[in-house]
Amino acid sequence: MTAVNDLVPGAKDFRMQVIHKAKDEADWPFMAESGVLACAKVLNKPAVYFVPEQKPEATRAFALDTDLLGMSLVNLGMTNVLKPYGSLDALLKRITPFVTMGRQLCAQPPGTSLSGSEL
Repeated sequence: MTAVNDLVPGAKDFRMQVIHKAKDEADWPFMAESGVLACAKVLNKPAVYFVPEQKPEATRAFALDTDLLGMSLVNLGMTNVLKPYGSLDALLKRITPFVTMGRQLCAQPPGTSLSGSEL
C-alpha cells in the first residue's frame, strides 16, 4: 500500500544535501555557487529540486528532471537559476548528474539532511 506522504509530501518527507560548485567545475549548471539538492517522492516517484543559496532567498525550489519539457513547464517563470546553455544536449549533460544524485538522495530515510558529499 502506498503511504499518503509518497503521493503528496510534507516538509518532513524531503531528503536534503548541501552542494557547492567545485573550484574548477566547468559543467556546474547553476547560477548560484551553492545550494540545497532536495528529493521527495511525489505520486510515488522521486522528484528532485535545487534551492539556490542566494540573497534574497529563493521563493520556491527549482525542479530538476531529465524530461526537459516537463521540467520547463514546472519551472515556468523561474529565471536566473540555470547558467546559459548552448543547446538542450548541453543542458542535459550539465543537469543529469544532479538529477541522479537527487534520486539517490531519495533512497535515504525521509528527513535526512546531508551537509557534504556523502552520496
